[in-house]
Amino acid sequence: MVASQNVFTKQNIGIVAAVLVLVAAFFVPGTEVLPREGVLMLGVFGMAAALWICESLPVGITGLLALTLVVVLGIAPLGEAFSGFAAPTMFYLMAAFSLSAVLKQTSYGMRLVVFLMKRTKGDSRLIVLAFMAAAALLSSVMSDTAAVLMFIGFAKGILDALGCKPLKSNFGRCLFIGLLYASIVGGFATLAGGPNNMTVLQISGVEVGFLDWMKVGVPVSVVMLPVCWFFVVRAFPPERFPHEVVEGIIEQTESAGAATRRERKALAFVIMMPVLWIAGNWIPALNVTVVALFGLAATFLPGVRLLTWKEYQESVPWVVLVMVGSIFSMSGLMVKTGVIDFIGTLVSATGMFELAFPLALLLYLLFAYGIFTLCPVGGVWEALFVPVLAGFCVSSGVSPAVAPFAILFAFGGNFLLPINPLNMYSYAYGYFRFGDLFKAGVFPALILIVLDALWTPFVVGIVGL
Repeated sequence: MVASQNVFTKQNIGIVAAVLVLVAAFFVPGTEVLPREGVLMLGVFGMAAALWICESLPVGITGLLALTLVVVLGIAPLGEAFSGFAAPTMFYLMAAFSLSAVLKQTSYGMRLVVFLMKRTKGDSRLIVLAFMAAAALLSSVMSDTAAVLMFIGFAKGILDALGCKPLKSNFGRCLFIGLLYASIVGGFATLAGGPNNMTVLQISGVEVGFLDWMKVGVPVSVVMLPVCWFFVVRAFPPERFPHEVVEGIIEQTESAGAATRRERKALAFVIMMPVLWIAGNWIPALNVTVVALFGLAATFLPGVRLLTWKEYQESVPWVVLVMVGSIFSMSGLMVKTGVIDFIGTLVSATGMFELAFPLALLLYLLFAYGIFTLCPVGGVWEALFVPVLAGFCVSSGVSPAVAPFAILFAFGGNFLLPINPLNMYSYAYGYFRFGDLFKAGVFPALILIVLDALWTPFVVGIVGL
């Protein structure tokens, strides 16, 4: 007798919910506030969100399915439905991943850790801070995921050398949670800190230069790094290790010798890219996308050869690009069909936007953070929350440039639960329990949201964005 298969799986529930949402949209009439195309678009978006949240289909396939339905339902023609894939940001992301690929093939990450460890004098708390500082620094010019994966490898080697066992070592807890938090806050610092940075700008329609982004993001990273470190080591005081053991690890790493010729070329490349991005503030031709594409081409030049085509292909998360292109397309369609205006009307009906701007922004960010923490599907919520906040900023006489930064910082600081892919990478090694993130991250999360609500409008006004 064959055992009956459980049909009440998360994936099946997602499919049922997606179908119900889409069918319901057919029976909801259009209004002056939300025309018929907007109702159908909202139904398609709801369908995609259900499939994404329940992981019923691969995320890229869900995005492509949603855009195909846009065409089938007559919401938009084919070219317009998939227009997000032609956005300059897509090509920037494709090129910027070469930076991560180049860095991952060098020993500079571990050399940076060792450089910082030398100054800790065996203090395990300062070793955690050294790892976090190194991860945050590299995360500012590469994706958070790449930084986490790179430094987890370094941390695992050191933990094994020290005999630290999963769930038995607070030092292990601190390293794995600290590296996750540091990679998150480091990604705020520059435009190259992760794909979401350019994504929120694309969704908001706001143009921000590389240097101007740093003026807003670097202070947030600088403040939040020690905050995260303080609460991590306070929540889980790490055990101490003999100074001789730490020195042995340092000597073992240094025995690898001087940097190779290829590593020196890689370092020059990693330094050159941000310099050219910053120079783009004064030289219009040095647009971030143009620089990234030229940089990508340079990695394959004879005499440079920092990457092979296979290495580049393997370094690019193509599924992320498909997801981002789908989100770009859907966010544009939701603006065109009136969905964003409709959602803004609903939020306004709560009375939230009638409060003083700083208080309204704080409540809005707390609301957005709560939703994203429980359902961390970044592109889905960014496509909704960024345009609504941008509209509120304009109506309040505040620059709409506040919106992409405010939502990025709020969503980026996902410190509380290991249920999004980035957090799962760290959680999967078993060095901390499910609830440990909440214990270590609840105060950093609150501090980040308050800092976000106060700092972002202030600095955007000062910079003149």
